[in-house]
Amino acid sequence: MFPFKLSKWMGLSCFRSFVASLPNIRRKKLIHKLQEDKAFREEIKIFHRKMKDFREEMWNFQSKIRVFRDQILGFWEEERSFWEEEKTFWNDEKAFWEMEKSFQKEEKTFWKKYHIFWKEDKAFWKEDNALRKRDQNLLLENKALWEEETALWIEEQALLEEEKALWEDKKSLWEEENALWEEEKAFWVEGGGHIAEEQILENGHLNINGGPQSPAFFRGRA
Repeated sequence: MFPFKLSKWMGLSCFRSFVASLPNIRRKKLIHKLQEDKAFREEIKIFHRKMKDFREEMWNFQSKIRVFRDQILGFWEEERSFWEEEKTFWNDEKAFWEMEKSFQKEEKTFWKKYHIFWKEDKAFWKEDNALRKRDQNLLLENKALWEEETALWIEEQALLEEEKALWEDKKSLWEEENALWEEEKAFWVEGGGHIAEEQILENGHLNINGGPQSPAFFRGRA
């Protein structure tokens, strides 16, 4: 009985260890997800800084446009220097449009990455909810197994107490039997056996061998 109960308890303990390890898997996934969120927020901050820089460049370019218009209105007599400044302006405008083109590419890449991140985020939380429900079910099963194990332990304790009581009764019987044997032994050693034989002969009680029966026999019959 005991080896069977012990192996069953060991199996339940292993199952509880397996169940206890399941929340660790979910925790690792959550940590990985938080790290990805943090990295993506950093990319958003970088993109905002680039957007801010682009706006400043756009404002600077607008300032250059206003300056250029003022130069057109105020310095017609300086036509030669004006055309040099106009050439510089068109070069700056070209550089600006190249910068805008590069920014549009980065913006397109950013929004594409954001769309992928949003899909992965949705799938992650869906999987996390499924894992959370599975963990709850496993915890309920573990609780039921623990209650069953507790009931078995209580039942076994009751059986042990009953076995202990039976052992005490058996021990008392042995002690009583030993006392009877000691008493009978002392009776025969002290010569009581001869008196018993005379009483047996007077009463006409003989054993199957034709001799007197021992006092223990009469105690047993009594």
